[in-house]
Amino acid sequence: MKIGYFTLTEQGFELVNRLNEQWPGEVFSKSGLKQHMEEAWSRLDALVCVMAAGIVVRYIGPLLQGKDKDPAVIVMDTRGQWAISLLSGHLGGANALAVRLASVTGGHPVVTTATDVEGIVAFDEAAKTNQLLIENLPALKYVSGRLLNKEEVNVVIDPFYEIETGGEKTLYLRPQTLVLGVGCKKGMEPERMMEAFQKFTEAYVPDIRCIRAVATVDKKSGEAAILHLAERLEVPLMIISRKMIGNLDFQTVPGGPLEFSAFVEKTLGVGSVAEACAYLAAGTMAGGAYETGRCVTEKETARLKIRKQKYEGITFAAAEMKQTIAI
Repeated sequence: MKIGYFTLTEQGFELVNRLNEQWPGEVFSKSGLKQHMEEAWSRLDALVCVMAAGIVVRYIGPLLQGKDKDPAVIVMDTRGQWAISLLSGHLGGANALAVRLASVTGGHPVVTTATDVEGIVAFDEAAKTNQLLIENLPALKYVSGRLLNKEEVNVVIDPFYEIETGGEKTLYLRPQTLVLGVGCKKGMEPERMMEAFQKFTEAYVPDIRCIRAVATVDKKSGEAAILHLAERLEVPLMIISRKMIGNLDFQTVPGGPLEFSAFVEKTLGVGSVAEACAYLAAGTMAGGAYETGRCVTEKETARLKIRKQKYEGITFAAAEMKQTIAI
């Protein structure tokens, strides 16, 4: 978490220096304080302000964009008696940071979010903890209200679920558990790759933020189009060896069997690229261990979810990592 510390007095700087030793961040000078906050707003994850809450409220008011965009804001007095979680308590992590800062000073964290006060699960915090994406943020208020009233709620956790019309009273959480397997002809243009990817996701992947990695075979590791796709998605590119694919039993893959291609085998020496790479990479990311291409962990760690789709010299497939949700 990237933290910024702001204060106006000598006593405040003494406290800021203590906090910075335990939770390192940037310490800003008191000169041009308002401008410093404005600059840090979109760049840092948390603003820790050792000053009167009223000053902070006046400074940050014009900067507010939404609970899924704003950084965490914590306000503390100069003696460190109180660490107030002022903004973005759950999604921004202000509640947890207030607790950590108060532990440094021996002070008290002040958390006012209703779900925390009542000891009820907060789905925005659960989403952050489990790397889940909240698809329809406005429904969070409705769901939290029903929980506080001890009523049943509707929550869907699925990367492929299509949001239904009139589903504004159901909270949809997208797990970031997909690995995209990619194959293409040599020298494929990046523009054609992106066009094909758009068609693929429009048909099969409701939210591309669910893609955690792109995977391809070792012989394609230098393809500009594949490198460009991973860069555009801002996810890692995982390279799967042909030896591992060659040792994989296509018939026993969960969600399979994998499609065998004689042409791909003749060209690359293995019978599958997109499907095999997606499955093996997803299993590896989920903690799977492989011997001669076969997963030997006690439990299934990945599953083929989207079979190979072809787009003029390009193939895509997707596998899903197994994820345990803690709520």
